[in-house]
Amino acid sequence: MGEFPTQQESAAHSVSGAIGSSLGESQNRRNPRWYLGIDFGSTGLSAALLDRTSHQLHPIYWEATEHSKAPHDKGFAASASFRIATSAVIREIAPGDSGQQVIVKSVGFRQLAMPAGDFLLENFKLPLKVGIPYQREAAGTYEPLLQWSPLQAVSIALPLHGVRALLATLNPRKQGQKFDKLAEVSDAAIPANFAELPVSNLICGASGLTAQTLDEALSDLQGVILGTPAGWGNAYGFNLREAVLGAGLVAPGSPIFVVPDTIATLLAAVTPVKNSTGIQSGAIDSIQDDSKGSEAAPLTVNASSFSGGTLILNAGAATVEFALVELPSNLQDLTRADFTCQSFEAAGNAFDQDIICQLLAKNETWGMSIDLPRPGHPDLPSRYQLQQRLQGSAFGLQLLEAARHLKVILQHQESFVLDIGQQHWDVKRRDLESLVLVPFVQQLNRELNALFSRAGMSPAGINQAICAGGMGSWPAIARWLRQKLPNAIVVQDWELEVDRDISATHNSALTSVSKHTNFSAKTGRVACGLASLALYPQILDVPQQQYSDFFLLWELMQVLGAETLSFEEILQLLERQGVNTSTCKSRILEILSGKLPAGLLPTEEDFMLLAEESRQNPDWEAILAEPLFFEDVSLGYRLNIEHSFVVREYLGLLASSSQQKLLEPTTIAWDVPTDRDEFT
Repeated sequence: MGEFPTQQESAAHSVSGAIGSSLGESQNRRNPRWYLGIDFGSTGLSAALLDRTSHQLHPIYWEATEHSKAPHDKGFAASASFRIATSAVIREIAPGDSGQQVIVKSVGFRQLAMPAGDFLLENFKLPLKVGIPYQREAAGTYEPLLQWSPLQAVSIALPLHGVRALLATLNPRKQGQKFDKLAEVSDAAIPANFAELPVSNLICGASGLTAQTLDEALSDLQGVILGTPAGWGNAYGFNLREAVLGAGLVAPGSPIFVVPDTIATLLAAVTPVKNSTGIQSGAIDSIQDDSKGSEAAPLTVNASSFSGGTLILNAGAATVEFALVELPSNLQDLTRADFTCQSFEAAGNAFDQDIICQLLAKNETWGMSIDLPRPGHPDLPSRYQLQQRLQGSAFGLQLLEAARHLKVILQHQESFVLDIGQQHWDVKRRDLESLVLVPFVQQLNRELNALFSRAGMSPAGINQAICAGGMGSWPAIARWLRQKLPNAIVVQDWELEVDRDISATHNSALTSVSKHTNFSAKTGRVACGLASLALYPQILDVPQQQYSDFFLLWELMQVLGAETLSFEEILQLLERQGVNTSTCKSRILEILSGKLPAGLLPTEEDFMLLAEESRQNPDWEAILAEPLFFEDVSLGYRLNIEHSFVVREYLGLLASSSQQKLLEPTTIAWDVPTDRDEFT
């Protein structure tokens, strides 16, 4: 079990790093303690290693093996990339006695043209929040089934397998194996416990580390830290952890933490990280030509002058993440309770849809019996349906590709002429701004107002706003924030670099535009922030990591019976079972009051992502048929014993399909206090 450093250890290492003697550096390198930060986004994956002993941060990059470099591979740098596309090429094989067969052919490339018989799995972050894969029958399909397009449904285990395949590129034991030797599985349902996962078309390196040192680091990780949207439930974090274990990055029982993306964004901006070279932040904008096998410089994040009221905005493809925090003078005093986080589920993907609906389709539905989403609004059921329709046709996929590029191109020129098949458009920047951008910013403004109200802060009290993500780099976002926050410095992280020569491009099918949009030249700042969490253990929400809501639900069913007990009596029973209830009282009360753990069942909105047969899942219907706990306002709570057998059986199915100990607490060794009472 890995441990994070104490405040005294951090201070000691800062002093030793400042000395900078060759002897001190050598001693630090003898006992490195490695933590891996992984930023899994809708469009790209980035990662970084932190040696907590020396405070050196090493962004990871990928290179393509020779046999994987094909003419149709897009979105990958000529030599190496700090960011790879979150995509997987799936080959479906003719059905046999064991059912439909699929193999993963490659990962990490965006492809505009697909060979016959191949299926490109992209944008599969969102499905991972819907639910946890499980088998209703021993040899059955893993449920739930996702409605990928009008004519294609896939098991939720398939995108989970795609994440495993991407993460396996970070495993030295998996690199160099041929992708055509991937195991085949039946019925497009990937077993949750998929032990062997050879993926070979990408190999990784790390800035500042030789290949040998990197292999040693990745083979001896003390922990893995992952990011998540703040509003997503337990299922998403559970699935990410399962993918980490399936890729063999760490052994079961090792620390795998999930933290909000906004916290990682802040840490990337303010964490002082020492290294032996003294190279400053931003010096590593691209991989050096001689990086293969050489000691390139590790990334240095300078100590920041940021203090006081701070807004963090991380606008990606799936969500816009907000957080407000009052930064203390000593960052070691910063805790998870200091952050007020909020998610807005209309971001880059929704923006693309609005471009299609408002500028290209002009509110035409092409015969689809769906309600089109309002520009700038989440309208999730409508957006899910629209995405399924667009993913179900070649024309729809071309529209999505066009929208992705138009939102970049029209930031740098007044208009763009676009032809797809027989369709012709002359798209104007002013129309994009008035019909798409303005409604989007208006909704962001409403969300931010609500966040200020929740946090008890005012726009005038914000000293700095930190923006990250593809949409967060937009000039329009910075203009809006400068107006909204009169006393703030707005800092943007330019993850999306655009070649200005694109302004002269006229393209009939956007087949050449992609070469001008480089998603991979910059280091992944969020991944660096995730890895840097190892320096600030007090920021992690330890009770949430230690006691999942699934575990608390299970324990409540263990201690409660037909007798009505007061809330205090229930807490005493849980404490006899070893549960530190002082850290999770509010969550226990929510479960007793009828709120099932987020992620146990799909939300009402997420049902639209599911195939019809999964929407009528008998396990879910049985769970929702009756309340699990009966409440007597004056006396307390008792268990619906008969109904508890239904819930127990379902939790048992989830647990049996996973490598994690779903129904047990996670043991975490911490050097920070965790026994504060929530109600005091």
